[in-house]
Amino acid sequence: MTLPRHVDVAVIGGGAAGVATAYELNRLGKRVALFEKGRVAAEQSSRNWGWCRTLGRDLRELGMAKLSVERWTGLADEIGADVGFRKTGITFVTRSEAELAGWQAWFDFARRSGVAAEMLSREQANRVYADGGEPWIGGVRTFDDGYADPSCAIPLLAQRAAVQGVSILQHCAVNDLLIEGGRVAGIETERGRVRADAVVIAAGAWSSLFCLKHKIVLPTLNVYSSASKSCSDIRLAFNGPLKTPEFALRERADGGYTLAKSGRGTVHVVPNSLRYGMRFKGLYASRRNSIKVRFGGEFFRQLWNEFSYLHLGRSPFVRNRVLDPAPDLSLVRSAYDEAQKVFPQFDPSKVDIAWGGAIDNTPDGIPVVSECSEHPGVYLCTGFSGHGFSSALGAGRMLAEAIATGRMSDDLKHLAHRRFMTGETLAPNIIY
Repeated sequence: MTLPRHVDVAVIGGGAAGVATAYELNRLGKRVALFEKGRVAAEQSSRNWGWCRTLGRDLRELGMAKLSVERWTGLADEIGADVGFRKTGITFVTRSEAELAGWQAWFDFARRSGVAAEMLSREQANRVYADGGEPWIGGVRTFDDGYADPSCAIPLLAQRAAVQGVSILQHCAVNDLLIEGGRVAGIETERGRVRADAVVIAAGAWSSLFCLKHKIVLPTLNVYSSASKSCSDIRLAFNGPLKTPEFALRERADGGYTLAKSGRGTVHVVPNSLRYGMRFKGLYASRRNSIKVRFGGEFFRQLWNEFSYLHLGRSPFVRNRVLDPAPDLSLVRSAYDEAQKVFPQFDPSKVDIAWGGAIDNTPDGIPVVSECSEHPGVYLCTGFSGHGFSSALGAGRMLAEAIATGRMSDDLKHLAHRRFMTGETLAPNIIY
């Protein structure tokens, strides 16, 4: 596609957040171009579990999560393509009294906010979500949540956006912002300059590095996750995603299940760990049993990326078209071992394929969806902390309306970038 000379809004990043924002801006009459260094949805937006949920969302992002589920529910009819969304409900079960009490508090708030949900007794949880025995003391379930197909959902939305007039440029890395008179005036891409009245940074795991060049404070750390697909001959007696303390699963339209360890991943010590590490103290304390911390070659690779980008003018986005981390097979095997204790069908020999992904996390576990504090006209839609696929449709609509009208929704007040600039205490996500 030909590089446009001038647009109303340039969107950086072709994942769920970027595509949704571009789609919604176009719907509001804006001339929009979306720039992706590799392929649309080739990174975490096609590697996630596919869950679309309000269940367990931090109360500060619940409004956005509700809107997202509403958007997912009607998206196929709106764009004329099946994105794989199935309204099955989602269930969490547990053996922890403390966790159950937290879900009860969430349930009480969510029900007042209009979320259709129910608490599950011990008998209910074990009758449906265990294949014999009583591993669970209770749980919580929503009715309107569900899942979509990460392999096709965002590419199909991007195709519709392109038909409606959004310029989508793949293999076109954005290397810099163009700033004039203290305000953004466009972007510098590997193919040339594009002038724009506003710029949205929705680059996921790459956003913090891009922001670093303009001294935009964006404290994120990437968690490397692993998931797998089981062979197609496994079928359970219930529908819909299930999360337990040790594993999470959902059925797949192509057969079998997507299965992963619940909330487990690896964090590499990198330059951002030194730059922003103390901000993550509370979040790490709450999740230290779920995270592997590693120090090694990744530190020096990212240090070189930073140095060459900031001082030598060499774009890391051109050299790294698609972030494709290897899966941690020990986590994959552990997920099957744990699932087999509850559902004997999940023998580890049933693993079909496994993959890795990179999740950009903020210190408080909720995203940044707002104008940037330092640069008027620059907006951030990133740091979704594992909720990007699920929440992107709501975030995209809310941010597009804010850009078009100049007014931020009350549902975005806790997601403002300024929270990183004021020194206020950033409480970690209360529900994970």
